[in-house]
Amino acid sequence: MRYKTPTENWVPREQAPAFDRNRYPTALLARAAASWLGLCQDERESVIAATTVTTDLARLGAPPAILGMAARVIEDEVRHVEVCLRVLGALGANTAATPAEGTRITRDTDLGDTSDGDGDSRCAIEVRLARALIARFAVGQSLSAACFATARATAREPLIAWAYTELLRDEARHGAFGARAGEWVIRHWSPAQRQTLWSECLREMQTFEQRIGGPVIDAPPLAARGKTAAAALGLLTPAASCGAVISSIPRWVLPHLARLGVVPPSPEAPAMLQ
Repeated sequence: MRYKTPTENWVPREQAPAFDRNRYPTALLARAAASWLGLCQDERESVIAATTVTTDLARLGAPPAILGMAARVIEDEVRHVEVCLRVLGALGANTAATPAEGTRITRDTDLGDTSDGDGDSRCAIEVRLARALIARFAVGQSLSAACFATARATAREPLIAWAYTELLRDEARHGAFGARAGEWVIRHWSPAQRQTLWSECLREMQTFEQRIGGPVIDAPPLAARGKTAAAALGLLTPAASCGAVISSIPRWVLPHLARLGVVPPSPEAPAMLQ
């Protein structure tokens, strides 16, 4: 039996299509590169987040099945960085650029200190881990998957459609990982304790909406397939992105949370992004 080498585990599954930069205006290529650079930074941030939650799951004694899922998420996120770098290279961007100080990558400090100090009690790890798994993964990754799916449906450029296919293939699974691992972490929590996670989930939804250009009033439920050069490169308008996100909340996000006992405090809560 031949075992895969480490690099075989994180490279894209399919070969990237050829891309002709001469077909697009320089300004549009720069706009696309800026979008993919931001996405690359998001994916690097996700590598850190996945590594952090995997470490905490191991410290809490999570079963091998959950640890295996967590390890696969890390592998997925590393592959996503490589996909983004290949797109950036094709667009003519500087792939040697590193995330600048003060970018969203610093949001991971919100997960808390992961040191082994005396103040890092099991209870503190549980709370930190529950917030990360349920808000960032079960909620945040589900929202990302919705945006990727919409961008893939819009993109007509083979390279961009390929890239979003690579990302979406994994991202759709990460929300389920967050829900399953989070369920294990909070298995002994009371209903009242579980409900305290709603505010963290709501904050993740609102922050995500702001990152994609919202809030947008009367956002369409689904993005229409665009016919512009920008749409061909998968560049969504804020209205299209917000429409995809809002449509995904009742379909994917709220069912995840309901199974975990984390529910909106009122019937009007699903409209929280408006």
